[in-house]
Amino acid sequence: MKQVLATGIVRSPHGVKGYVKVRPFSDDFEHFFSLKEVVLQRDGKSRKVEIEQVQSHAGELLVKFRGIDSPEDARFISGWDILVPREQASKLGEGEVYTADLPGMKLVYGDEEVGEVVSTIEGAQALLLEVLALDGRKYMVPYMKGVFVDDVDPEEGTMTLLVRELLG
Repeated sequence: MKQVLATGIVRSPHGVKGYVKVRPFSDDFEHFFSLKEVVLQRDGKSRKVEIEQVQSHAGELLVKFRGIDSPEDARFISGWDILVPREQASKLGEGEVYTADLPGMKLVYGDEEVGEVVSTIEGAQALLLEVLALDGRKYMVPYMKGVFVDDVDPEEGTMTLLVRELLG
């Protein structure tokens, strides 16, 4: 399991003091208010930054990073992912998993392994799992627990496929 997780993305500047709008990757973004520093990452580059202030404004999350003091500075970090240590990320509820833990998981049907999750893609109705089947072909499986997959176990690195026909 990854020890550092992406919890949001810097969207755009807000105001003239270097604040940025942030889109959290989950509905639970309370953890942002307790963060002191994060790593910003994009295109293989990373930068550790201190957080000066986090606030909610008109339904959006605004963050002020130390050293980002103008709209021009803020534009430079637009599109960068916000990474935090796993223990500082949003807490998981019962049966929840971090999206970052899904790639690499084995997909099983009955008692046989039928494929491996290689990546995830945001879909219109659900997260989509890109699965590499044992025959070498790739398939998209909606990540809908109880409908298409179940028994997701990050510790074991497995999940159960409920509809075998999704893999051809």
